[in-house]
Amino acid sequence: MERDGNGWVECALGHRHWGLHGAAGLLLHTVDADGSLRVLLQHRAEWCHHGGTWGLPGGARDSQETVQEAALREAVEETALDAEQVRLRHTCVDDHGGWSYTTVYADSFARLATVPNEESAALEWVDADRVSSLPLHPGFGHTWPSVQLVPLTLVIDAANVVGATPDGWWKDRAGATERLATEVASTVARPLDDAAVRGVVTSVRVVVEGAAREANLPPAVTAVRAPGSGDDAVVATVADLQGRPGELVVVTSDRELRDRVAAASTNHAKIRGARWLLDILDAPERQA
Repeated sequence: MERDGNGWVECALGHRHWGLHGAAGLLLHTVDADGSLRVLLQHRAEWCHHGGTWGLPGGARDSQETVQEAALREAVEETALDAEQVRLRHTCVDDHGGWSYTTVYADSFARLATVPNEESAALEWVDADRVSSLPLHPGFGHTWPSVQLVPLTLVIDAANVVGATPDGWWKDRAGATERLATEVASTVARPLDDAAVRGVVTSVRVVVEGAAREANLPPAVTAVRAPGSGDDAVVATVADLQGRPGELVVVTSDRELRDRVAAASTNHAKIRGARWLLDILDAPERQA
């Protein structure tokens, strides 16, 4: 494939940038077992432009590439990431007029192995809270406050979400709950970006009740097995999570429960309906 993107260009703001057709970087997230949110950063080799600073793996986009293709290709070249383990998500464009840099959000199930090439002094999975304290590449330092995502904790009213899909769940409530929890487990480390919720899922609580109480849930989610009312367990879980870093998102379409959650949440938990979660689970991954 012909590489025609290398070269310097001046944007409308009078700044000099690398990438004749713009540039793209991969903002790759993962979540440790303790719930810590991490992003993969490159410590640029001293001989590179702005050497010695930290930034995203990425580089110039070629004319025939999408920004997702460019970001993933450059990241693989610079870090030797296993591209099959990278899940591409949404993008954020920093437009300078005549030149733009696109941040491509992505996630992986674990810290992927990396091998630095000659452009990298080091590669590190950095705690997201520590990024701003590093000497950042000027471009990345400019965009980081706007592209950084907060940790999200999901509290899911499983009975309500399962009941929103007429797939025969009433014949096997525990089985239907297990299927939902398995799908929900795949959202851990996933960046979300919509009008109401913007962040990275770092923790998921699935509240189960009644016949579904003994469902076998995957270890990536935390089961809250309600001894009585599932609604009471949701409200208690919300109360227990007050003060947790990041944002709390409660998923239920039950109007009475939504009112109770709002009253119990001192840090204004966001409340989304079952369809919001189901749409996320149905959304395909972007392919490079």
